[in-house]
Amino acid sequence: MLRILRAFAWMRWRMLVNSLEKTGSRDALERFSLAIEKLGPILAGVLLIPSVIVLAGLGGAAGFSLARGERDAITVQAARYILLLLPVIVVAGPLLLPGSSGSNPVRLLLLPIGRSTLYVAQCASAFGDPWQILSAPLILFVAFGLLAGGAPVAAAITLCGALLLIAFLMGLGTLATSGIHLLFRNRRRGELVALLFIVFIPLVGMLPAFLSQQRDLSLPAWFESTGRRALARLPPQLYLTASTDAASGAYARSIASLSVLAVLTVIPHGVGFAIFRRVLDSPASSGGCRGGRMHPVWIRRLPGLSSGASAVALAHLRLALRTPRGRSVLLSPIVLFAFLGLLMYRGSGVMDLGPFQFESGIGLAAFTSFFCLMAVVPISMNQFAIDRAGLTLMLLSPLTEGELLAGKAAGNALIGLAPSLLCFVAALVMFPAGPPSLWISVPIGLTTVSLVVAPVAAIASAAFPKSVDLNTVGSNNAHGVAAFIGMLSFVAAAAPPALLALVAVSWLDRPALAPVFITVWCAVAYVISRLAFIAARRIFHARRENLAMLA
Repeated sequence: MLRILRAFAWMRWRMLVNSLEKTGSRDALERFSLAIEKLGPILAGVLLIPSVIVLAGLGGAAGFSLARGERDAITVQAARYILLLLPVIVVAGPLLLPGSSGSNPVRLLLLPIGRSTLYVAQCASAFGDPWQILSAPLILFVAFGLLAGGAPVAAAITLCGALLLIAFLMGLGTLATSGIHLLFRNRRRGELVALLFIVFIPLVGMLPAFLSQQRDLSLPAWFESTGRRALARLPPQLYLTASTDAASGAYARSIASLSVLAVLTVIPHGVGFAIFRRVLDSPASSGGCRGGRMHPVWIRRLPGLSSGASAVALAHLRLALRTPRGRSVLLSPIVLFAFLGLLMYRGSGVMDLGPFQFESGIGLAAFTSFFCLMAVVPISMNQFAIDRAGLTLMLLSPLTEGELLAGKAAGNALIGLAPSLLCFVAALVMFPAGPPSLWISVPIGLTTVSLVVAPVAAIASAAFPKSVDLNTVGSNNAHGVAAFIGMLSFVAAAAPPALLALVAVSWLDRPALAPVFITVWCAVAYVISRLAFIAARRIFHARRENLAMLA
């Protein structure tokens, strides 16, 4: 088995080295783009070294404090909170950074290797995840801290608990990875899970802000007592309890905690092995065919566009509507608006979230509508590569480059239009206070932002393409450089209309002039966009072959 594990480790190393080798069929810009993408994880690994040292020092300090009888020391409390977060990070890690879930374990069935050995190899590969690398020093060095504090027996017991906790986290990570594989075998089921996860993450991030405003919120007593009992049975808490009892000389209670931890460690490995076998036995993918009830809608011609550009725009919109990543772009701004609208409604039309303060629906409408445009960055800043094989068909079709770029720009605008329009109308209905001139300024300002950003998105997508799968949860964002350019371009494009509105309201004290100023700027932005699209067409023409190779 050890020889097989060494072979797997060498294979992963060779895959990393091969991905960094120079590819002669690509130009210098393409190699630069790939180098940034491949060197990013390496740089992140180098940056992990200081974090590993700090966490190891924290674990050692926590163990030393326990050896001296300081159970409530800040180092012990910090280690406890970090360890309690580990199971959540291990489960969510394969979804956020699905590096391990990207490989297909079914291909390994062609090798003369038993399934139990394949499972052990899968568990060993989970140890290379960044959250495992960061947590292992913290867990192990508690024992070294106890040893340095003069408690060798407690250090030995803690070391056994550390090994059990690491094994539990590896089994939990393997269980999560195998579950992801099994869920995404069915296309429809995988799309639903991906969409729910992508929309659920922003809700979790906004939950602390919501709870901070609930000053009189109280939980039932039974809920709190149940939560405390469940918390005491979590493997990280059992590990800390065993270490604390061993440091105080209560070896019997410490051994009992380790016994419970050992039982809990077996559970994820048993369930994980069963799911892993199910993954190996299940087909590669499944899912029904899509119906064609909406076919008449997708063959219509959009006003102001040629038939070819209209077809490209509708195909771009259809791609967003049919993929989890595209649907998240449409739904996440609506979820944000619902959350902010609820806070504002509870605040009688006023909301204070630190840097964001809304005293009327105009601010809420402007902020959420702008966020709707920003949410399209993963698609707009990678608008060519997301088509994959469809890009090759478009390049072979009798479309001019101008029609293709115009269709893509119109498609990005359509993707951001629906949620921004919904947010604007809902804000106007819920909080109609404010000058009508400022309400009119919001859609005009959003139009100027779309005009300025459209050629920038075309240039960034052509210069820094990235092959992605919009049907997955992770690894479907635009290239890092392109996404950064997109964020800067959106902020820069939103600055002029915001400043013009500020001048009309605060400096001249005439809000009625705001839509006039922004309309004039909209005409200027249209001219800037047309001139910038000349450069975009030239760059796209120079990058056609590379984009086709990427597809």
